[in-house]
Amino acid sequence: MKKYIVGVGLFLLMNSCLNNDFMEVYPKDQQTELTSFRSYENFKTYAWGLYNVFFGYAYKTGQTDEIFKGDYEADNMIKHVSGNESQWAYQKAKVPASSDSWDYEYIRRVNLMLDNIDQSSMNDAEKAHWRSVGYFFRAYKYFKMLSLYGDLPWVEHALSEDSEELYSPRDPRDVVAQNILNNLKYAEEHIKVDGDGNNTINRAVVQSLISRFCLFEGTWRKYHALQNATTYLEECTRASKEVMNKYTTLHPNYEELFNSESLDGINGIILYKEYATSQLCHGLTRMVRTGESQIEATKDAVDSYLCSDGHPIKNSSTYGGDKDVYAQFRNRDYRLYHTVCPPYMVSLASASTTQWKFTDNPSEREYIDLMATISKETYHRLPTSNFKGFITKGQPHFKNVNWGQGWNASQMGFWVWKYYNTHTDASTANGVCTTDAPLFRLGEILLNYAEAMYELGQFDQSIADETINKLRKRAHVADMVLTDITTDFDPDRDQDVNPLLWEIRRERRVELMGEGTRLDDLRRWKKGHYVDKQPTGVYLKNASEFNVKVMNGPSNNEGYVYYFEKPLGWLEHYYLNPIPLNQLALNPALEQNPGWENNK
Repeated sequence: MKKYIVGVGLFLLMNSCLNNDFMEVYPKDQQTELTSFRSYENFKTYAWGLYNVFFGYAYKTGQTDEIFKGDYEADNMIKHVSGNESQWAYQKAKVPASSDSWDYEYIRRVNLMLDNIDQSSMNDAEKAHWRSVGYFFRAYKYFKMLSLYGDLPWVEHALSEDSEELYSPRDPRDVVAQNILNNLKYAEEHIKVDGDGNNTINRAVVQSLISRFCLFEGTWRKYHALQNATTYLEECTRASKEVMNKYTTLHPNYEELFNSESLDGINGIILYKEYATSQLCHGLTRMVRTGESQIEATKDAVDSYLCSDGHPIKNSSTYGGDKDVYAQFRNRDYRLYHTVCPPYMVSLASASTTQWKFTDNPSEREYIDLMATISKETYHRLPTSNFKGFITKGQPHFKNVNWGQGWNASQMGFWVWKYYNTHTDASTANGVCTTDAPLFRLGEILLNYAEAMYELGQFDQSIADETINKLRKRAHVADMVLTDITTDFDPDRDQDVNPLLWEIRRERRVELMGEGTRLDDLRRWKKGHYVDKQPTGVYLKNASEFNVKVMNGPSNNEGYVYYFEKPLGWLEHYYLNPIPLNQLALNPALEQNPGWENNK
């Protein structure tokens, strides 16, 4: 049996008399300092518990669609349940009473380890290694909080109830960001190159976090008119290049990155979260294969995928248009097929059956045949089935008229199946779904490097070939050729964005679709207003047959399907989250972020 997340099994074993909530059960300070901070192995055991900072597909069973949050609160997807409109697009965001995102409990746990390194019996190199591990985890958590809140109290040591720092104001963003970078650069230099074994924090993982953090911070500073953007962008390119030199090969199959029982040894996987039956499970695959699936893509997201000739839909001779969903999916980026379920139709004897036949219409099997050639047998094959193996009659498959089949359905027609497979156990609601989750992978690093190089004015054809064109080859899309990308290359381009940068950002959007990064990207680019678009889906000529609403067509029975009404629009103060009320009550010196003072 595989361990389920980078050695956390050992941590659980040592704490088996306690409950399973890491944030609640960690040993009391006195006990920890007396027993856990003497030898190298003590620090190793303690550090296993710090790995739970990684979400993966879920911290625990039940968080089945949280991976999509950054997509459905942006412009990529919707969560099709009434009342679940994007809180930003529909101006529903309020100051919360509390939030797990403001997490100094975790910071204290890391600081407790760091404070005890010098008094241990380890040698200098071992001390430097564990200081590096601690700095990595602290930087990771601070980065998550910085991205949301901006200015933060920087806490260097574990505080007691009497510490004056508990009531200090927030440190400026400049200080926090520089401390994060300093910690990561120390860790890069002093951590063991290979970490503490397979799938542990090592030099490449540290460099991957530098790549991610510095791209975010550098572009945030550029587009939010702050100083020192270049410092972070240069660090992003440096660290990214180091990772690219070590990880030179992309895994050839995109779908396997997200649906494999084990990511051990997969090319381009730098760190992953392991899951194992009845120990740590995520439930994501089961959600996708039941009626609980509520995540679907917008037409805007589907339109963002290039055609196979490397051109956007408005500028490709191979695009068939969006009035026929079969034509809409034809000759497109393979990542679209592995993320949004293509259209098909089969014949079934009953609603609940594992048997099916092709229909008499040859066009309705086009993507059944295609997926049989580009997808492995238990991955993205058509027709789809629920967790019991019952076959879904077709796609688009609408919630309101679902042929007696409540699973694999959507409200607008573009059902998301990125995490669909039929080999992981999805038979029950608990203790199942054990496909591993990538945490850092080469695909992201290539995108980080490409974007940072553009922002530094150094992106050319050789960089495109080294980064974006590697991703396109895997997706069966023609290469990016810089001389082709003129001002009219994409008529739908945001005219405030350079045509080449628009294409670099497009590549990021489609490669990371469904991985929760989109909202953070819009925030750092200062493009929050992209969420103002009306979410729409497929084009129907017979909307009444499926009991759905349509718009922008010749009649109320023909047009693009929609579910939520038009958004109210992004507000400027949404770029930073509000500080929770309980934290303001505990420490009035924090002060609320601008624009949120009266929004309770």
